Amino acid sequence: MTRAVLFDLDGTLVDSRPAILDCYRAALAPLPQGWETLLELGLGRVMRWRMREVMAVVAGDRAAECESRYERHYLDEGHRKVVLYPGAVDMLDALREQGSRLGIVTNKGRVRTEHDLRTVHGTRDLLPLFDVVVTTEDTIERKPSPAPILLGLQRAGWTAGDCVYVGDGPHDAEAALAAGTGFVGAGWGYYPDELASARPPLAVAAVPGDLTGLLPRTR
Repeated sequence: MTRAVLFDLDGTLVDSRPAILDCYRAALAPLPQGWETLLELGLGRVMRWRMREVMAVVAGDRAAECESRYERHYLDEGHRKVVLYPGAVDMLDALREQGSRLGIVTNKGRVRTEHDLRTVHGTRDLLPLFDVVVTTEDTIERKPSPAPILLGLQRAGWTAGDCVYVGDGPHDAEAALAAGTGFVGAGWGYYPDELASARPPLAVAAVPGDLTGLLPRTR
């Protein structure tokens, strides 16, 4: 079986879109046109960009203030709207039982990433399942650049040929292919139509439980 699997987080293991939008509402509330400007920017773009980049465009010289408000609201209230996709934990446990090593490579910030992994499953801390966690603070470039995935491989001591990246968007596939890893799409995430219509065609799992059957075997 595949020796190592790196996962995207938002849209792949957890559905955080309600939490993210709630935090943007709270962060931009003091701005007269903050929320309207965010909608004009487009929610698809918002989900792909780093929060800091979104704030720079939407909040201008009040970006740092809004970033701080976003972070506080996420940790105080917003995180309660983050949920695991059904079957995600069973899938992770099955991969570990088969001997696969696991990691996270996400454009999300470290504090929020670790908070999600520690709290989203109630009393169980999921962070120990992962041998490496790469977040937005770790690289200058973000996906679709391969830099975050390459850093994850380097830190874990894994080779690209023995690793598969799992993500829900075409930018994840682009990053994985550029890094030299395999790729399997999370068809239950935020961009199912874009994954389904990708050229060349991508391997796409419909639900988390289908993932293990689509992972390529390594030498």
